[in-house]
Amino acid sequence: MKCVRPAGRKSVTIPLNGAEYLELDAKSSEAGLSLPAYVRTCCGLSPWIARGREMESRPRHQPARRPSQALERMSVTVVMTVDEFGELQRRSCEAGTTVPQFIRTQCGFEIRNTSLPNTSERDREEDDAWSRLRRLGWDPQAYFAPEE
Repeated sequence: MKCVRPAGRKSVTIPLNGAEYLELDAKSSEAGLSLPAYVRTCCGLSPWIARGREMESRPRHQPARRPSQALERMSVTVVMTVDEFGELQRRSCEAGTTVPQFIRTQCGFEIRNTSLPNTSERDREEDDAWSRLRRLGWDPQAYFAPEE
């Protein structure tokens, strides 16, 4: 079965690491929203493009798989109207970045394109993930592979 996106809609996939994903999951749970709906609100958009009454009583959908490592590569895909995308594209151009990276900043994350092992970018990402997991009340050591 092929999934067809309704006309006039755009999908944007936001790259995250495991710690960022866990933080978004905690915040979206607290707000009673799905991860994509919560990300939409971070951008100043309504949680849903259209929501019928049957959706109002449905429980929040849990993610299919939670990350087990702090730097595990994850993503969240957000669907928006063409007009909403155009507005975010305009704002991202003003900020000098791409739409996915702009959305990351709206969620409270820094712009991060890559972080290769043994680089200062990776060290910053590890430090950020460690701090983020501590703020969430979790043991960061459980989300990092033991050092050899």
